[in-house]
Amino acid sequence: MFFKKEEIKSFNTKKFNFLIVKICDHHLEITLNRPEKKNALNSEMINELALCTDYANHEDSIRAVIYKSNGNVFCSGLDLIDFKENSSSIQIADIFNKLHKPKLVLLEGDVHAGGVLIVACANYVISKNDVKLSLPEIKRGLYPLQVMDSLFRSMPKKSVIDWCINGKEMTAEECKKLNLINEVSESNLMDLCQNWIDQTLSMSPNAIRTGLKVYDELYIDNDKIDKLNKELNELKKSDDFLEGIKAFKEKRKPKWK
Repeated sequence: MFFKKEEIKSFNTKKFNFLIVKICDHHLEITLNRPEKKNALNSEMINELALCTDYANHEDSIRAVIYKSNGNVFCSGLDLIDFKENSSSIQIADIFNKLHKPKLVLLEGDVHAGGVLIVACANYVISKNDVKLSLPEIKRGLYPLQVMDSLFRSMPKKSVIDWCINGKEMTAEECKKLNLINEVSESNLMDLCQNWIDQTLSMSPNAIRTGLKVYDELYIDNDKIDKLNKELNELKKSDDFLEGIKAFKEKRKPKWK
């Protein structure tokens, strides 16, 4: 758990600043709601997502979790400016890996950087066909280490490395061919979403919860994730990162040393 039991029990009275959370019929619907910042994850938003994970795990009536977003960008990853001032001790990957309920991501906006990690950690992804996904970290002097680790569980490793080192943009259809996205559609996303919910709720909740928990324990390497996080923190101290962020703000190409 990320939070104390008392905080989880008071979930129904929690005021969320960066999420819209709805407790639906046997599932939790979470909408990323920071569209003016392209749904970039600041420290408070990460804590709110973690609380949702704790609640879903604790509450037996919640048998699935849906992630959506407001705005034309689903998520642009970490808010690097916020993390200069504030920090969360919670790792983004843990929020999704430690959630032992089926997870659906509904993509109606583009996904960038660490936002791809949310997609990679989902059990099922439904996307509009005009959605684009990108890993631009390499252009900022960083490397998407956590995202890479998560992508390895669904995509061919060679394709993952290629994506990480060239920072390219890929379409939803391309990501479907690489096994990252399950379904791509233009007009019936909500129908597809409801079909997934109905199918999931028709199955044994105890068996699903046990299976996801065992998968987490056997195949999610926490030591490896800690190592990746340490390496990422070191990269954030590098001259390349400082130049990459400066170039991004000044809307120019970086001048690497």
